[in-house]
Amino acid sequence: MKKLIALLLLSIIIFPTFTEASTVKSIKITEATAVFNENQKVAVFEKGTSLTVMKEAERYYYTLIGNDEVKFSKQKAKVTKDEPGTWKGAHPVRAKTATYIQIIDRPAKNATVIGQIQPNMTIQVQRLKGDYFPIILGGKTGYIHKDQLKIEAGIPVLMYHDILRSKTDTNASTLEIEKFKEQMDYLKTNGWTTITPQQLEAWVMKKTALPKKSVLITFDDGYKSTIDLAYPILKTHGFKATSFVITSRINRLNTISEIDMIQTQDVYSYQNHTHGFHMFNSLSNKSMLELESQSTILNDLEQANNAIEEILGYNHRVTTLAYPYGKRSPQAILALRSAGMTSGYTIDEGNVFQGDSLFELKRQRIHSSTTLKDFADKLVGK
Repeated sequence: MKKLIALLLLSIIIFPTFTEASTVKSIKITEATAVFNENQKVAVFEKGTSLTVMKEAERYYYTLIGNDEVKFSKQKAKVTKDEPGTWKGAHPVRAKTATYIQIIDRPAKNATVIGQIQPNMTIQVQRLKGDYFPIILGGKTGYIHKDQLKIEAGIPVLMYHDILRSKTDTNASTLEIEKFKEQMDYLKTNGWTTITPQQLEAWVMKKTALPKKSVLITFDDGYKSTIDLAYPILKTHGFKATSFVITSRINRLNTISEIDMIQTQDVYSYQNHTHGFHMFNSLSNKSMLELESQSTILNDLEQANNAIEEILGYNHRVTTLAYPYGKRSPQAILALRSAGMTSGYTIDEGNVFQGDSLFELKRQRIHSSTTLKDFADKLVGK
């Protein structure tokens, strides 16, 4: 099943006869039915399977398998009074099917089969729990045994914020220095190569190869701890990293200074995290990159780009942005392009794969509660 993120955005154009339901519907499959993406058969839903459908056309219901939109015949389903399921899955893991894969209703050997997926399909499952990968199936959760799937690793982009000597707060984004060092030690011991955003972009576009164990390390917001605590560890390990800076906060208390930026370019590539738009609008509760016009966003991005390039010299080119809070909009992406930038990073979880949208690149957020096993699993896309 090819990834259908683009299809989700274009579905209104491709399928103009949709009647978007004011409320989603719960349905039950009345006989085994083939499931399709655009034109290709990708799965089979078994008789008796309960699903939530998010929209419908004259002949088809539309639902999700993993993160992918699929359709099936309305003639083989009936509407029920069940409560609709939820749609959002956390911790996506990309996998490929080698043979016909069974989806079951619970993580047990004697579970009921509720669907099958065709061979040679790429699907999105959730992080492994025991011997089973959960998968979102029409607003409900199904399960696939781990032996039936081959996980595709991709390239991890690690997301850090503030590093602390000792943790006294409950903010999950702050990380103790001991844990950070343990993670960097793990990367070094296990042969990981740190890369730059430019290298990752070229790989995504299939213009270059990268070592199998490649990782992009990123820091958001420009905390002073990236200089005082993280920098010495990164330098000792011979690592590169990327620092996304809020340029209006440079030289403030607890943030990096211009001198810091100049003196640490041997490790850090300094990139854009907006100038003054790292905030929400108090009336709409939307981020500025969701709310403002393309021209207004462009002005802020160019202000940040110019500030960084003035500090580091115009040979230093700002090419990428980390969206504040991961929030973005079509006008924000157009503004990035107009500013001459070539990629954008979200906080959507997962690794990066060739062919992904360069302006919606995923990252793996490293929490204070992230164990070393969790860290190792994130690196290989599990």
